Amino acid sequence: WSGAVGADTASTLDKGHKLLHFVRHAQGFHNIDQAVMKTQEGLDARLTPEGCRQCAALQQLTDGLRPQLVVSSPLTRTLQTAQRCFGPQRSIAKAPLVALEGVRETVNYLCDARRSRTALAAEFTDVDFSGCPEDSDPVWAYYEKRHGTQAEYNRHRESADLPALATRARQALAWIATRPEKEIVIVSHQAFLWNTLNMGPGRLHPDVPPIFDFGGDRALEVWMCGGFMNCECRSVLAEFTQESAL
Repeated sequence: WSGAVGADTASTLDKGHKLLHFVRHAQGFHNIDQAVMKTQEGLDARLTPEGCRQCAALQQLTDGLRPQLVVSSPLTRTLQTAQRCFGPQRSIAKAPLVALEGVRETVNYLCDARRSRTALAAEFTDVDFSGCPEDSDPVWAYYEKRHGTQAEYNRHRESADLPALATRARQALAWIATRPEKEIVIVSHQAFLWNTLNMGPGRLHPDVPPIFDFGGDRALEVWMCGGFMNCECRSVLAEFTQESAL
């Protein structure tokens, strides 16, 4: 966990500022066996035993946090991570856990597809799924219609469609900006976080405006834009504006 700040910081924040804790999910089975990434066995991959141990370690490190809201990708591995890492903190702070379609992984392979909302809600009974209005997976369905099934198309889908990914990320951050909570945990994925943080001219896509403005702080930019390890948490103070998120 890096960028650590005091648990009472959120109460002193000005309007438009939020304390954000970005977390990549713990180790999933698709992380240790890439062969399952593109198979039905790997669909909506779950955490490994090592991933569960990683969650226990991060829970201890962040035990003093009192997030007012936990936002998670609706994929199983992120929901497991959110519950295991922040369950006690949420209980003390009475913070809701909301599954938000917009912060899910870039949809490329079957491991990035999600189960139905009905199935997820039956397993994760304490999660608010209002951020996933469709029962079936709309993002996978869109790219399957566009490219074909996993067997028919074995290459990147959403990662090759960065303007669409940027739109999804902006919509998710806009939703977060409207929330009244000041301290928010966002549990997401490596590719989504990396692409979102690195979006913009001189970085990923010359025709897409950057989503994050690091204010000329090169050290902050390098730190935030590097790849996340499994179950890594990075905490930043963000100012939300109409032009950018940070």
